[in-house]
Amino acid sequence: YRAPPSLLGFVCSATVARPAGKMACRWGTETSVGRCHALWMNYSNCITSEDKPSECIAFRDDYFECLHGNRQTMRENMMFAERQRRIAAGLPVPTTMTEDMVSGKLPARLTL
Repeated sequence: YRAPPSLLGFVCSATVARPAGKMACRWGTETSVGRCHALWMNYSNCITSEDKPSECIAFRDDYFECLHGNRQTMRENMMFAERQRRIAAGLPVPTTMTEDMVSGKLPARLTL
């Protein structure tokens, strides 16, 4: 079973400009493949091998998360809201890395 592009949830306009068999969207600037290429290949292999596209939803979600970062943004917003709630309630709040650098607890430039 090979799903048409409309079932994949998006159509990338760069598809025509790229060689066949290559991921069309999000090409890396430093490498020949983008940061989400491995996830795209997992999703693409699942779509082409499974009878039901619904069995590949987890792969699609991981690929979309890599492209857009929606779940990560949601987690960061929840942590920020909880931090603001704790500050408003007068509860202890861990300092941020930026606050530690400004206060001198961390060096301004970390060496590895």
